[in-house]
Amino acid sequence: MSRPTLKELITDPDVMHLQRLLLANGYGAESFSVSGYFDRPTASSVEIFQLQHIDRDRLPLMADGVVGEKTWWALEHPSGSAQQSNLRMQTSDSLNDPRRKLLDLLVEEHAKVVVETPDGSNRSPDIDLYWGDTGLIGRPWACAFVSWALFQAFNEYPIGGTHHVSAQDMWREARRLGFAAPDPKPGDLFVITASGGKGHTGFVLGVSYEDDLIYTCEGNAGNRLKFGRRNRKEIDQFIDYLQDGQSLNFNRFDPDLDGIEIPTARDVSPDPDGPSSADEETTD
Repeated sequence: MSRPTLKELITDPDVMHLQRLLLANGYGAESFSVSGYFDRPTASSVEIFQLQHIDRDRLPLMADGVVGEKTWWALEHPSGSAQQSNLRMQTSDSLNDPRRKLLDLLVEEHAKVVVETPDGSNRSPDIDLYWGDTGLIGRPWACAFVSWALFQAFNEYPIGGTHHVSAQDMWREARRLGFAAPDPKPGDLFVITASGGKGHTGFVLGVSYEDDLIYTCEGNAGNRLKFGRRNRKEIDQFIDYLQDGQSLNFNRFDPDLDGIEIPTARDVSPDPDGPSSADEETTD
């Protein structure tokens, strides 16, 4: 069924369907109601959803708050195999030891296949652990995962000694500490800000030969912990929290290897359009 393009300030019956889909996937529960009016809180939730999902061609959605064909498809296919990037994890040599330790941790955690249970709940036994001792749970968890992974790898919180749960707050503290990085390196963090201060974050796994593609490990993306790929121009900031003098002379990722599926662990998240993806062995 074809649906209309929706944007802020529109009143339409399809806006109610949009709002129900957003709420079902854990977006906007504290900011909007199912009213049929495309208000600013609804647009903000759409932008965050777009930051964290891919289209049918496995490319990141444009986070512009406009619900067109690609965003409708993602809203109706928000998890499972539809949201797997199917990227091969490549190797970046010539990395300092702390960065290699972190990347090994990320690969190990990704292989566990961390997915929201139930779908759209922002929760699972693994995801709940990412909040540490913050006392929070069941909220968007991309930044919480970053903080958890940093502590697991280094036994400290290197960005101001805080278990950050907000990408924007983490970026402000990193900038204050002088951790802003103009050129991303494996092990750095990326930050994308949108929606009046909200945003998304994750780790840089690699960089393409042309420096135009950034390969990532990010939580709360397609309702899972996943490997992804983003255009560098769409990323606002990078954070080098290690300040370890890592050279830019590291092996770059080859985009020609994208799309190659390699077996890791079983994906137990639901597939809306086919058999349970527990029957498949693929990687993000």
